[in-house]
Amino acid sequence: MMNEAEIRQIFWEDKIGQSRLNAAVEAEEMTLFAILKPRLFQNENRWCVLHGDNIQSGICGFGETPRKAIWAFNKAWDCSALNAEVTGSEAVRVD
Repeated sequence: MMNEAEIRQIFWEDKIGQSRLNAAVEAEEMTLFAILKPRLFQNENRWCVLHGDNIQSGICGFGETPRKAIWAFNKAWDCSALNAEVTGSEAVRVD
């Protein structure tokens, strides 16, 4: 049976591991944004990340914060790759 100190150590190591995993996921989410350098701007009361000439023909994501807009953009980018394979179109919008 483990004592209290051993349990605390395992808990602490698990928290550190989770923090490192969260940081890795965050970095991965920002990588596409950093590589493509899409535009980030406010559109009415939401943030928009746009890759392309305009919202209608480009790939974009919207969110309440810049980070949420980037996450939506990444999802739209992933969908656009599949969409392009299936339909030949690249316009994707994610709210």
